[in-house]
Amino acid sequence: MKKTIILALTLMMTLGVFAQNYQDWSRWSIAIEGGLNRFDGDVTQDKGYTLDVVPGAKTKLALGGLLEYNLTPVWSIGADYYYLPLAGTGSYYNFETNMHNAGFFTSFNLIKAFFQHSNTRWALHANIGLGYSWHTINYQTKTDDDWVSGVKTLISNGKPIVKGAGGVLFEDWDVTDTKGNAMVIPMSMLLEYNISNSLAVGLRGQFRGYNKDDIEGRYRFNTNDALEMATLGLRYKLNANIKDHLRNISVAKFRGDVQKTDLDRLQDQINGIVIPADPTERLDNLDRRVQKLEDILCPDDPDTDGDGVPDCRDKEPNTPAGNQVDFWGRTIKTAVADEIFDEKAFIYFEFDKTDLDTEALKAVQITADKLKADPTLIVEVRGFTDNMGTDEYNQGLSQRRADKVKNELVNTHGIEADRIIANGKGKFNPTDNIAKYRPYRTCVFFYNK
Repeated sequence: MKKTIILALTLMMTLGVFAQNYQDWSRWSIAIEGGLNRFDGDVTQDKGYTLDVVPGAKTKLALGGLLEYNLTPVWSIGADYYYLPLAGTGSYYNFETNMHNAGFFTSFNLIKAFFQHSNTRWALHANIGLGYSWHTINYQTKTDDDWVSGVKTLISNGKPIVKGAGGVLFEDWDVTDTKGNAMVIPMSMLLEYNISNSLAVGLRGQFRGYNKDDIEGRYRFNTNDALEMATLGLRYKLNANIKDHLRNISVAKFRGDVQKTDLDRLQDQINGIVIPADPTERLDNLDRRVQKLEDILCPDDPDTDGDGVPDCRDKEPNTPAGNQVDFWGRTIKTAVADEIFDEKAFIYFEFDKTDLDTEALKAVQITADKLKADPTLIVEVRGFTDNMGTDEYNQGLSQRRADKVKNELVNTHGIEADRIIANGKGKFNPTDNIAKYRPYRTCVFFYNK
């Protein structure tokens, strides 16, 4: 008991010092395990001695606990403690061993190591460590009061007492209690499933090898002792409901190699804002930026040719009536022939709908690829309708279609929202006598620097 207390205090002090340097508790986890172990030593070896002199090992209950710290989503280190009772029963020799194991280990998550963008709830860990074992052994041998024939060799307290043919007497059991210790090398595989951010369940298969040959109370000089063990475990990940725990995130996210969300980009922009010492300077700068934007949009300027583009940015001030124009007021000659268009990037809608079908999503992908290839490009998405319904209703429907396409570019493809202008233009060709016409139910893209 004294050794158990001293070792436990030593482990706690070591990990306590380690924790002082790592205040991020979202890297820590604790686990408890329980299962079955079976001794693997001289109990299964005969080597020419009398059969059943060496007893058969029993399967016994094992209990343990672990404290673990993740260095990365793949690598972790930790400390463990296991209580491992052992026993064996034979005709002439019995033993019971109460063993305590404690040590340090390192763990390697194979799934995250090979699939660095994976966010699966499953984990497969390979573990190896080094520890110390201390144990008490109770073993029994029979005394020679009654003759039993056919015994060639009998081992008592590690020494042969009868050799050759003949017989030996047995009746009473001699009981001896001893203590021992050994170094231990634990190796295991752990299959774990994360049932929530904080909790995980696991199944561990473990082999523990020792540098001694007398854990069952006798030397045979054949091989060092070992045991196999299978346990079920429950793990609690500290702080996981407040911050992403390293056992839960992908390697890519840990390294920052992931596509940023709109919220991440907004946070980056907020972090990048430099607030001047003089508030008046900041307001003047803001006024200049607003004025520059107004100079481009100039919503209050007249529209002499009635093409929907204010004169201040109209690069074709005398557009013929009925012509469709781009953001700068230039006539769209044909939907396919004009060089600012990609004929594969046209989107068509069902009657009175804003849904994007498979072909529409392909067109959005083409546009997203073009914008990613040239960060200086901006795009205007213009939505149109056919000639069914009132002008007021179709104006709103065309705007909803343009907004739908913009949202797809932003939310699915990560294009910055400020590079996309969504404009609903109403009916595509209001003078046409064709009312319900699919080619007019469209969104088209206009690119500019």
